[in-house]
Amino acid sequence: MKKIIKAGFAFAAVLLLTAQLFSQAAFSGYSGGKLNYSSNEESGDKYDPDLSLQAFFQGQFNFNQNMWGHLEFSIDTKDFLSKELFHKTDAWFKIDEISLVFKAQSETNSNYFSVFMGTYDPIGSDIFLQRYFGIKPIASKITESWLGLSGSVLYPHFGIGIADVNRFMSSPIAIGGYAYVNHEDDKYYVFNADIRFACVYRFFSFDIATGLGVPLANNYQGQEAIAVIEKVLWHAGTTMLIGNNYTQALFIQAGLFNVPFTKTSKVSIHADDLYLLLEPRFLLDRAHVNLSIYSLPQETVDQLIFVDDTLGLNLNIYGDSFSLGAHRFTLGTNFSYSFTGKSFLDLAKPLDLVKGEFNITMTPYMSTNFMSGEVHTQFSVKFMKFGKTRWYDAFTADIGYTTKF
Repeated sequence: MKKIIKAGFAFAAVLLLTAQLFSQAAFSGYSGGKLNYSSNEESGDKYDPDLSLQAFFQGQFNFNQNMWGHLEFSIDTKDFLSKELFHKTDAWFKIDEISLVFKAQSETNSNYFSVFMGTYDPIGSDIFLQRYFGIKPIASKITESWLGLSGSVLYPHFGIGIADVNRFMSSPIAIGGYAYVNHEDDKYYVFNADIRFACVYRFFSFDIATGLGVPLANNYQGQEAIAVIEKVLWHAGTTMLIGNNYTQALFIQAGLFNVPFTKTSKVSIHADDLYLLLEPRFLLDRAHVNLSIYSLPQETVDQLIFVDDTLGLNLNIYGDSFSLGAHRFTLGTNFSYSFTGKSFLDLAKPLDLVKGEFNITMTPYMSTNFMSGEVHTQFSVKFMKFGKTRWYDAFTADIGYTTKF
């Protein structure tokens, strides 16, 4: 893993230095950061405030009209207030993407060949549709994150690899293929091969990908072999929008991540490998009303700002056309009813689900333009914590800022 990290930094250095070789090189980017204020629930009977930071940076280097590179990284810190503000604080730094893209244009299609490290065109994000079709974001607002542009991910094209995408000129369709190697399995390196299909029409957008991962065992003792395949991992995911951002619509996401197949064992699906999101969207005059039903892996939930549990319902009511002078505002509120440690598979036993632990949360939020970016604030109230001794754990607050340059 250390070798992969060193290779990533080397690739980033080459990417930056290469810009000097092109007289028309240009740079654009998008970045943001968010402070979260809450109480430390592990502090016993004493109130202990907790202030943490999440931030990301994404840059695009345009060497010329047929060649460009992407660099994205994110930071997630622990409590700033546990020590003095200007001393060391534990944090996680992650390189999300380093890629170099080459474009070839013909009369019938545009071909994009990429070399990448990290997470590239992740399934579950609308980045692929934005990049190759130039559309505005269509992803669910409850899957917003401050740890990179991808937000919620069904499964990542993660590792070191190549990609090739064809965008047809005669119709709004794109197809692609990916080949990459990662070390997501603790024991083995995994070779992955995926295919992808996407289309964007006026009232229908669709993005689907599927592929196989092959763990390569190199410690097989039975015979001389370079690599032995003990199992095959299947992953698949789709994002679909029926309608568009300006009509009544239905947004659907579904995915499975690394379901194992062997010659003898039966196929089993674990809750952590299952991703489901169904979201009817209603447009009522100047108000948007989105009802979300979701079952998400815990790893995904940990990165989101509006979702606290793995299974639940979310009602998001907001308006984005308010204005005061030169400032435009988005005002809204999330209402969430969610179950702790549950998944879509638990719906088969509704009585056990109702008897289990659940949370009811309300999150008013506001965003507005400020200087060259946008300010986002929100305040969450977790009602089920009021009946406990530490009632102040019910409140959290966030303030964030994003800008493009």
